[in-house]
Amino acid sequence: MKKITLMLVLAVGFGCTVMAQQPAGGGNFDPVKMKERQLQQLKESDLKLTDEQADSVVSINMETMQQMRGMRDLSQEERTAKMKEVNDYRIKRWTSALKDEALAKKVAEYYEKQRAARMGGNRPPQQQQ
Repeated sequence: MKKITLMLVLAVGFGCTVMAQQPAGGGNFDPVKMKERQLQQLKESDLKLTDEQADSVVSINMETMQQMRGMRDLSQEERTAKMKEVNDYRIKRWTSALKDEALAKKVAEYYEKQRAARMGGNRPPQQQQ
């Protein structure tokens, strides 16, 4: 009985130690690593962006991501309206930074496909306006 209790205490202690070492939020949000990951994904995509264009796209993404963070406390209806507003703003910024509306739309389609894949691919892509 003492051995079982000791094993249980050790298992719980080890589990708590491992969890304590992970950063808050599941360890998946480090802005620097996220930016690097997005840049790498854009470079590997078929969008054929220059390094400067890819950096602009990712910087705009990081900016709008910060804006979306404040939406967690909004109602679903308010959040949906605000997200549309931020997404429209992001596309305008991409168009300005890339100096090419067609390319900005391709970037939007690229991110929509990624979002759909993360969501299980069961939803059709949303229409960009």
